[in-house]
Amino acid sequence: MAANAADFAGAICGRRYEKELETHFRDCLLFYRDGRIRFERYCYGEAACLVFSVWAHGFDAEGKILWDKEPEFESQRSALPRVLTDVQESGNALQFDGARKRYCKTEEFESDKRNGYSRWKVFWMNLKKPRA
Repeated sequence: MAANAADFAGAICGRRYEKELETHFRDCLLFYRDGRIRFERYCYGEAACLVFSVWAHGFDAEGKILWDKEPEFESQRSALPRVLTDVQESGNALQFDGARKRYCKTEEFESDKRNGYSRWKVFWMNLKKPRA
């Protein structure tokens, strides 16, 4: 399935998709207008925090996510979604690797300073790339 990561990013900076029905971890995919993708895994509970994150620079022609660097540990590698297999609900739900659990849109954001997308960067990025 051919896909463009920027198509899932929304109109301003990006969107967050969260894996549904998760009980042990909170897995999120963030799509940015410049075509970058970020996977983040958080733990639940009293000590909730970021466990690990990985950047990707988009999809290939078959819908495979092009991760910049594979995680060191097998448990982290196996947590990463690999291939976009279905787009549902007009892009509000994404299915990866044919799995039953989908990633559903939870937030659209105007900036993400923590991940390098300040308001100024988003402003300049949107000047260079007109909205669709």
